Amino acid sequence: MSGRTIALYTTETMADWEYAYLTTQVAGAEAVWPGRFTLEFAGDGTDTVRSLGGLPVRPTTDLEALASDESLAALVIPGGDRYGQGHERLLDLVGVLLARDVPVAAICGATYLLARGGLLDTRRHTSNDASFLRMSGYQGGDHYVDAPVVTDQGITTASGLQAIPFTAAVARLTGLQPEPVVDAWEQLYDTRRPEHFYALREATREWQDA
Repeated sequence: MSGRTIALYTTETMADWEYAYLTTQVAGAEAVWPGRFTLEFAGDGTDTVRSLGGLPVRPTTDLEALASDESLAALVIPGGDRYGQGHERLLDLVGVLLARDVPVAAICGATYLLARGGLLDTRRHTSNDASFLRMSGYQGGDHYVDAPVVTDQGITTASGLQAIPFTAAVARLTGLQPEPVVDAWEQLYDTRRPEHFYALREATREWQDA
């Protein structure tokens, strides 16, 4: 495996805390496995946007390029405040990627977008709350699961309060890091227990020496 791309949807009011763990994990993986993974900031156009925290972020590519990108390992869609309408090009792309068996991962407000687009009507999924998604008018309420992260039929969904399990799920889906590294990292950040720090250090050392 070489030269794979993880694309991050880059849009106005994207929630900083929901993608920051992923950006650092990709950078860390690149330091150990140079050339194996690239993080692509993909937008609806390439104009600079502002994150929810006011951070200026400039997309490096347009969504259209992802439709035919054979190196694409996953599309990650962070939450935000503007998913109640619009984003039609993104929804179209999600359909194309799912047909190509490219994983799509959405967190917080992005799950509302997928619900609004009918993409969660027949898939097990989660979000911030079942009532949150019901406001979209979708038909998938019977498939809602009260869990931090759910993956079904190519789509991974998560609550906006579960950025750590969400990032770990993306890492597993893409093979970003070896499973022992992902497991130890998730447990450390979830439990804050020292034994997981040492497990992460050891797993990382073995990864670096491999």
